[in-house]
Amino acid sequence: MTRGKKPEAAIAEAKGFAERMGYRWTENPHTDLAYDFEIFKPLNFRLVKVRQTRFLIDPEAFYEDLFPDEIRGLRELPFPPFILRELWLRTRHERTWRRLVVHDFAVTEIGWWGPDDYTNPHAR
Repeated sequence: MTRGKKPEAAIAEAKGFAERMGYRWTENPHTDLAYDFEIFKPLNFRLVKVRQTRFLIDPEAFYEDLFPDEIRGLRELPFPPFILRELWLRTRHERTWRRLVVHDFAVTEIGWWGPDDYTNPHAR
C-alpha cells in the first residue's frame, strides 16, 4: 500500500479527532486489511484509513490520482457496501483533517457534516 512505516502519530491524532466528534474507535485486528481503525456511534459505523503527506494537495487534483493505492485498498475491503470507508488526510502544512468518503464509483470530500460538527476549510 503506502511506502514507509505506518503514520503512527497521525493515526493517534486521528483517533483523538474521532473522539472529539463523538465516535468510539477500535483497532483493526487484521493487518492484511487496508484500514487503520473503525469508528462508530449510534446509527453510524465507518472504516478509516489515515494518510499523512509531505506535499500540499492541489485543489484541482483528483484524489484517485494522488492516492490510488489507499483508495483501491479501501474499495477492495471485504465488507458490505453499506459500510462507509473513509480516507483521512493530513499534510504537514495543514492542521486540519480532510475526510474523504470512498465509494465504488467516486471519492467525495466531506465539506460539512452536522452530526459530527465537522467542517473542512479545504473542501472544494
